[in-house]
Amino acid sequence: MSDATLRGQRIVGAVTVYKTPDDLAEGLRRAREHGFRRLDVVMPYPIHGIDHLLDRKPSKLGIVALIAGLTGTALAKSFQWWASAIDYPLNIGGKPLFSWQAFMPVTFEFMVLFTAIMTTIGMIAIFNRLPSYNSALLASKFIPELTTDKFGVVIDARDPMFDTETIRSVLGGNGSIGIDLLYAQPERTTPITRTGSPGFVILLAIVAIGAIVTTRIVVRYTGEIPPWNAMKYQSRLNSQAVSPVFADGFGMRRPVEGTVARDHIPYAYANDPEGAGENLVNPIPLTAENLERGKDQYGVYCLPCHGVLGDGRMTLTSAYPKPPTLHSNKVRDWSDGRIYHVIMTGQNAMPSYASQIRETDRWRVIHYVRALQRSRNAPERDVQ
Repeated sequence: MSDATLRGQRIVGAVTVYKTPDDLAEGLRRAREHGFRRLDVVMPYPIHGIDHLLDRKPSKLGIVALIAGLTGTALAKSFQWWASAIDYPLNIGGKPLFSWQAFMPVTFEFMVLFTAIMTTIGMIAIFNRLPSYNSALLASKFIPELTTDKFGVVIDARDPMFDTETIRSVLGGNGSIGIDLLYAQPERTTPITRTGSPGFVILLAIVAIGAIVTTRIVVRYTGEIPPWNAMKYQSRLNSQAVSPVFADGFGMRRPVEGTVARDHIPYAYANDPEGAGENLVNPIPLTAENLERGKDQYGVYCLPCHGVLGDGRMTLTSAYPKPPTLHSNKVRDWSDGRIYHVIMTGQNAMPSYASQIRETDRWRVIHYVRALQRSRNAPERDVQ
């Protein structure tokens, strides 16, 4: 029947129209059970699972996107290397002429742009072969319904099982509202029939140039293009501005009571030094690496006041109050938790270092303080 002619036109397929997606799925199932393999569907919107019913393999469009992305990355990196290291080298602060880390944002953007453009071209021109003005489906009497609220199963006339009577007996009924034969359409001779034709390329160039010129005129003489000016006119309050929303009139709001900042661990013993001394235990193991880190942090934050050896011989001028020695019996008898509390909350003229020293480094500093204390007050077992 694929070579049969009707009304002087060659039959190239048939379309069966259904009311609902469920009827469409049932029609596809029946067609495949009766041996039809060259099948396609027409839908007003995508339906999940249709590819599985058609037994279609995954699209190769992803491979095109991968190749385009890698090509765009290589082109962006190559151009930036040539521009920065070869064509116009600039020595900026002694940095390398080709600093790939600084070029990552442009590389990423170009990769995305190149991938989007090539994937779109590949999908339209290669996989879907659009525009297709001579499609037999466009001449079907059911095409208005198929583009609004109906669903169709299309059988190619090249299918070995293609036969109009078989199609009517298999796909007729069961929710079908009609079957229409598709006839070959005469080739149109318009200059923009195919994507690669000179007429289509010229039309594309005209559209691109028109878009560029229009955008330039709008930006040049108006300065704003909706909706990209939304940030300028967004509904917001500047710092210290009066708010018409809140009863107190303040636009800057205090955090909700009990709010905890991200990565912040609340300190439960802010007003309880004895509780800190009894309940806090140093979780950092005493190792050479941790001791070295503690020494480094001690030198940054503690040494100016407490001195190199922790004996209170500070490197600051005498205008600053002299802190007590860390080798006194009082401090040596303190637990690690009690010293931790002083670092967290401060004491007397000493401010809190909670915002400067990280939690784990506070315990490392305590390890180093203990090492300094043992250097002056070593137990008998250390000297035997």
